[in-house]
Amino acid sequence: MMKIKLRLFAVILGFCSVFGLTAQNRITDENQVLWAPVIISTKINEKVALYTEYQWRRNNIGETWQQSLLRLGLTYNANKTTAFQAGYGWILTYPYGDYPLAPNGTFTEHRIYQQALFKVPLNAVGTTLISRIRLEQRWLAVLNADKSLKHWNYVNRVRIMQRLNFPFKVSGKDCYASLMDEVFIGFGRNVGQNVFDQNRLFGLLGWNVNEKVQLELGVLNQILQQGKLVTAKPVFQYNSGPVFGLNLKL
Repeated sequence: MMKIKLRLFAVILGFCSVFGLTAQNRITDENQVLWAPVIISTKINEKVALYTEYQWRRNNIGETWQQSLLRLGLTYNANKTTAFQAGYGWILTYPYGDYPLAPNGTFTEHRIYQQALFKVPLNAVGTTLISRIRLEQRWLAVLNADKSLKHWNYVNRVRIMQRLNFPFKVSGKDCYASLMDEVFIGFGRNVGQNVFDQNRLFGLLGWNVNEKVQLELGVLNQILQQGKLVTAKPVFQYNSGPVFGLNLKL
């Protein structure tokens, strides 16, 4: 028994050494960001809605650009708890941070996606678990040193989101608190270094102004691994900052 315990301790110590060495052999880049998403859902009929989203993402708490994202889609509401969506995204990623994703300048990404979303009521007071899985097919522009287009790099990605909503009232107004985490996994032959692409953790407070308008305020913590090595080391971005959101149902 003592030998087994010693071997187990040695294995655990070995894992700790490996993870410690891995952490020492990575490059870290910390940024203070500000994100402001606007989401509009326009009802076409009882089942179908047009989805429009714009993400205004800035670095240095708003001073410079980080990313601009426009997403358009169609939502099919199968029932009160299940919805499917497919659409297109146009993204501009700017050079930011000490190790920018786009060292040769701002690059474009075209993206199509498909997703399924499920809402599960957890108790009688309205606490809800929202689960979403999204598949993305992405075309990323690779630039030459003179910022001209070199070629398009095609990659696949799957995103898995879990969100807990906790409703409450303030002076008779409907509000809620949310905790949300989303992990991004790259796959396919062009995935590069970042099979683990990123993880996003949000803490949010929301206010249902009325049936059509919803405001959100919160904080974001993003860990992002770049697809390339710098001096033979992986680059991890640690981005954090405030989030201001507006949701409209038309």
